[in-house]
Amino acid sequence: MNDSPNSVVFPENRRIDAAREWMDLLGAATLAVSLLALAVSVATALRQIRIMHHTNQLPVLVELFQEFRSSEFQLAERYVVQRLRDEHDPGTGCMLLPEEAFLAVTKVVGFYSGCGAFMARKMADEGLVVPLLGYRASRAWDALEPFIRREREIRESSDRYASVFEDFVWRVRRHTSLEKAYGLRLRTLPSTPARDVPPPEPQTT
Repeated sequence: MNDSPNSVVFPENRRIDAAREWMDLLGAATLAVSLLALAVSVATALRQIRIMHHTNQLPVLVELFQEFRSSEFQLAERYVVQRLRDEHDPGTGCMLLPEEAFLAVTKVVGFYSGCGAFMARKMADEGLVVPLLGYRASRAWDALEPFIRREREIRESSDRYASVFEDFVWRVRRHTSLEKAYGLRLRTLPSTPARDVPPPEPQTT
């Protein structure tokens, strides 16, 4: 016989090999479970952070929209958009305007500058502010831009008057499609056909 004693596999060795394989499988399974638990913990923590972030934004957004809805702001913005450039020379800048124009300009610039500052500091989500206020901010900037640029020239300083307002409008114009930029799925309604209004009945005397 050619079999040597070293080639004999004892039952004890088979049991040891099987135990080692079992331990390897158990270790791999334990590692997989640990990694899964870690992933779940990280995802939960990130979700809680996002929830806290949105919760912290609520007071800021409520304050912004209370100011936006006020009659004082609405009148100031309407004056800026509809009358300012017809009644005043942009060469005046902003601070030297007559009182009515000055108050309207500073109120509008201050409001949209506040919006821009909140977004720049991550205190308000751009994806919430821009879709709701972006058009109005961009329209106000068009009316105010020559006054703002002249005011910067008058000041001759590096503070760039209304710079965060300008940054706000840059964010608005950077994304022409709100759906693509912020993942919004905005639905539309079909146009309502014009209703035929019957002519008034002739009055009899």
